[in-house]
Amino acid sequence: MKIRGMVRVTLVVSCWLCGSLFLSGIVQAEDHPAFEPVKELFAAMSKHDGKAMQATSTDDFQLLEHGEDWTMQQLADAVQPKGKPYERKNFFCQIRAREKGDVAWVSYWNKAEIHRDGDVRTVVWLESAVMVKEEGRWKIQLLHSTRLDPDKYPKDIPWAQYEPTP
Repeated sequence: MKIRGMVRVTLVVSCWLCGSLFLSGIVQAEDHPAFEPVKELFAAMSKHDGKAMQATSTDDFQLLEHGEDWTMQQLADAVQPKGKPYERKNFFCQIRAREKGDVAWVSYWNKAEIHRDGDVRTVVWLESAVMVKEEGRWKIQLLHSTRLDPDKYPKDIPWAQYEPTP
């Protein structure tokens, strides 16, 4: 009888704990280490630094950007200020990451605030990246980006601004 009672108490406590975690929302873990080069890429984009952008990726990097196929050089060219300079702030929320050997993939929300001439434009993307390990370091091999309409993304995303350490 004592064992049955302990099992019942254990089940009740387990159900209560699982229910509490479920009702409190999704618990997010730390970003996967393979996500770091993605954040570094966008930090380099904010600085308009093509060399630093290239350092985050493999030589055969491919970007699928809103229906177009880009190289790293095309991406580096696209972020260069044309006309008036701008400041870009990057925000991320990792959704999921999986790793198998020297390959990983990461899915995440990406938001940019682009400040120019006192105006702020916000752009949001849903993205995924395929990462490979080269010489012990994660690098981006493929980046897939879907730009979202300003009113058609979840408003409860827990954005974290990325500010690289100097």
